[in-house]
Amino acid sequence: MNLREQLHLSDEHYGLLFGVRRSIRYHDRRRAFYEQLHHVTSLLTILMAGSVLFDVAKKGETDGWLTAVSVAAALLAALDMVVGYSKRANLHGSLRERFVNLEIEILKGAADDAAWVGYQTQRLLIEKDEPPIYKVLDCLCHNELLEAEGVKDPQYFFNAHFWQRWTSQLLRWENVKTV
Repeated sequence: MNLREQLHLSDEHYGLLFGVRRSIRYHDRRRAFYEQLHHVTSLLTILMAGSVLFDVAKKGETDGWLTAVSVAAALLAALDMVVGYSKRANLHGSLRERFVNLEIEILKGAADDAAWVGYQTQRLLIEKDEPPIYKVLDCLCHNELLEAEGVKDPQYFFNAHFWQRWTSQLLRWENVKTV
């Protein structure tokens, strides 16, 4: 018995719950992506800055490659500050939390149509604070949720190419046909 049958949900109500759960997965992936970028950038900046310090400490002429490394370190640090990986990670963490709270309300809430209108309204209020989505990433979250719910029929899955999967966090892929 699937979740839809267990909760006795109509197609419309199940669609709302599925969309909320997909959004939770999506924002969790975006948060993790930005946290990872921040950590990698910080690590590389520290390592590169350390190598420059060793070069400055040694006697004689400094190596040109270490000057290039120091410039790269400065660029990475500037990119992290300008793009704001931590800030973006926090935004997606906050959006995820809001969607989780909505899911909890849906699962413990009333089954009447008035309650569902309220849930839909809450979802729209959360979505208005969302940055534009990365479509392929959203479709990959859709596939992941289908698998978690035990769906096997391939017609419901999005077929992403290798390059789409590999760049799903970097490119919006506006021209993809979504599920």
